[in-house]
Amino acid sequence: LVLSSGFLILALAMTLAERNPGLRDYIPEGLAAVFIPNDKTNLGPYRVIHLASLVFIVVSLIPIDWPGLRSPVLQPLIRCGQQSLSVFCVGLFLSFVAHFLLDFGSEGILAQILVGAAGLGIMTGVAYYRTWSKGVDRSRSSEQRGEAGE
Repeated sequence: LVLSSGFLILALAMTLAERNPGLRDYIPEGLAAVFIPNDKTNLGPYRVIHLASLVFIVVSLIPIDWPGLRSPVLQPLIRCGQQSLSVFCVGLFLSFVAHFLLDFGSEGILAQILVGAAGLGIMTGVAYYRTWSKGVDRSRSSEQRGEAGE
């Protein structure tokens, strides 16, 4: 927990140093070369460590029986996690569509918010659809097993 928290603080410092030249002077050159520029195009090892640190902290701090996990507000997030492969695949496609829309349309903050919200809505819809369709498949297969046993 201490290592993960320390890494997140370091990542925050690196992100701030990238955007603020005054802070950049306090960062050793070797360390800055690893973290700056913070390019999302390539998956650097520090990005994997960052994600793992976030996951570790969340899992450590939220008990599995926390009542908030049954909150209706978190159900779409939980459903997306349960259908993560489908949501991921749709998200890849939607990222290209969003990039196209923002490049050839408006790049303003309102357009970014609308495109992001639409993407989240579509991915959540896919998660709920996949859950429903798996339920239908299960009920059909149990009906067929019942008919075969008669």
